[in-house]
Amino acid sequence: MDIVEYKKIVVALRPSLLAVAHRITGNVQDAEDVVQDVCLKIWHFRDQVDQYKNLEAYSTTMVKNLSIDKIRSRKPFGDEEELIGWEAGEQLPDSLLEEKEERDAIRRIIEMLPPLQQRILQMKDIEGYETGEISEAMGIAAEAVRNNLSRARKRIRQLYLIYHQNQQARK
Repeated sequence: MDIVEYKKIVVALRPSLLAVAHRITGNVQDAEDVVQDVCLKIWHFRDQVDQYKNLEAYSTTMVKNLSIDKIRSRKPFGDEEELIGWEAGEQLPDSLLEEKEERDAIRRIIEMLPPLQQRILQMKDIEGYETGEISEAMGIAAEAVRNNLSRARKRIRQLYLIYHQNQQARK
């Protein structure tokens, strides 16, 4: 792969890679860093790029993994930053704890879904793949993707409502 071909490929991949990184990291700067690292890695193994059948899928996987690594390496929220945040009108610990509990509940609910529904939900809502791309990657019909996605979302809604009602009853 020469520089012209590399630029053509990277320019085409960059927006989708940035979208995936931003969804995972929740931060534009971190997403840019992750995508830049992936672009460098692609350049460094440009001679072996032909061995990958789908460079976009491989790059997206690299972005996903590096984004998760970026999140894990973040410094925990410090005391000084907490105080500054409270003074600036940010959320208090009670509401932060409630949000964390809700996120954990949603994560547990998603883990209760069948593996196929979990994967389709992740690819569609987290990684940003289109239905056709998911269909092709998983080797199932687009209609099956839509049906499984619909069932997964419906089940998540049902279980979350039950969770929320139980939380309200406890208070």
